[in-house]
Amino acid sequence: MLLPAFANILALLSVVSCTRLAVHESRRAAPAGFTSLGAAPDSHMLTLKFALTPKNIPGLEQKLASISTPGSSEFRQWLSKDEVKAFVQPSNETVSAFNSWASANGVTPSVISPNGDWVSLTLTVGTANKLFGAHFQDYEHASLTQPITRTLSISLPAELVGHVEVIHPSTSFSTSSFASSGSSSRLRNLEKRLAVKRTEEEEECDGLEIPMTPACLQKLYGIPTTPATQQDNSLMVTGYWSISPNRTDLSTFLEDYRSDIPANTTYELINIGTDGVDPAPADAAVLVLEADLDVEYTVGELVRFVIRFLRFN
Repeated sequence: MLLPAFANILALLSVVSCTRLAVHESRRAAPAGFTSLGAAPDSHMLTLKFALTPKNIPGLEQKLASISTPGSSEFRQWLSKDEVKAFVQPSNETVSAFNSWASANGVTPSVISPNGDWVSLTLTVGTANKLFGAHFQDYEHASLTQPITRTLSISLPAELVGHVEVIHPSTSFSTSSFASSGSSSRLRNLEKRLAVKRTEEEEECDGLEIPMTPACLQKLYGIPTTPATQQDNSLMVTGYWSISPNRTDLSTFLEDYRSDIPANTTYELINIGTDGVDPAPADAAVLVLEADLDVEYTVGELVRFVIRFLRFN
């Protein structure tokens, strides 16, 4: 009888249709320094994070431009958290599409952001390879204490195309430090360029090679030189990769370039998803170059401000 055979063919075509994939990201090879250890075990557990497509980013950009433009009827009418959420949260259609796909494939998403635009899936490597047309491998790098699991290509099921913008970590490779091997020499060069005492800076600020010291920045951009008068002024600096500024470096910076500010002036450290341990001094030159500069100039320019450093992992 042909009827059962025809039914089997229809069922097969249905499965093929449901598993149609579209390449989302790919790269020819891993970055220099990363060596593949071979395919990751199928049973290895993997957590993938998905950025769902926001509802209205163009609308948010237009609104931000309007409230930031002098003369606009909306000038300085800053958005509330809920108003921002209305722009950046995924649409009901996107949420429904992702949840329906996840349910059909036996995986359970977890919402990991306040606006619902990031979700995660914890699944085996074997399942991830099958669902996303990937080939996850373990990679080692000299600066890593343990291998990382990545793929050179990852695809989206057809029903998720247009609903997912980012899958992470998939084809992105990074080490524990975003600083390159030349960071130490750049830091030394920076120190040489800044080797001008505050008392000598005023006449230096008008030259062709302007040292980026607090005093010169104040003169160039009209930054107030007097301390703030409001006791509750505060400013938050963000940092990533579990990196925070070195407090000793900050003290040295203040001694050299803001001797009028107590050298023991510091910042408040707020940890999110980190172990709460400051970097060892031996690691400072490489690990905290960017964080050092951000906080040194923030503290060096904003006198009587409470400076908070928000450190993410």
